[in-house]
Amino acid sequence: MADLDALAERVRGAIPLTRHLAFRFTGFDGATLTLQAPLAPNHNDKGTFFAGSQVALLTLAGWACTTLIAESLMADTGHPHTPVDVVAVEGSQNYRLPLDDDLTLTATVTEDSRRRFRERLTRRGKATLTVDARATNPDGATVCEYQGLYLARLNG
Repeated sequence: MADLDALAERVRGAIPLTRHLAFRFTGFDGATLTLQAPLAPNHNDKGTFFAGSQVALLTLAGWACTTLIAESLMADTGHPHTPVDVVAVEGSQNYRLPLDDDLTLTATVTEDSRRRFRERLTRRGKATLTVDARATNPDGATVCEYQGLYLARLNG
């Protein structure tokens, strides 16, 4: 199991903006990453969750999900200390509802996408991965949907 607190600290250390989002990773099962963030530091002038915070968190969740999958793959292949560099290549989001409460976000990758990602990363040392994410309110209603493409490269 990935150390999600260590990953969150790594993110906060590398990307100053993320320190203000007050997010926390709450789970990862090998294909799905969950993240939570409070409304208080992320509200806009209307008292709802700021769209800019949402897209930052969605992008971050996609990056983290890709990073965790790539690092897990390296550990599974006997190379747990091989550095993996992940970058966002493209992303799109659709806002569905205003959110006047805390946000829960789920980023997930299909099994077929993970399989292709593993094959390419181990064979070529780089691969892209599509991550789908959904932000919800406490009632489970979708407030935002996201799809991002990430590139992972091995640096070792």
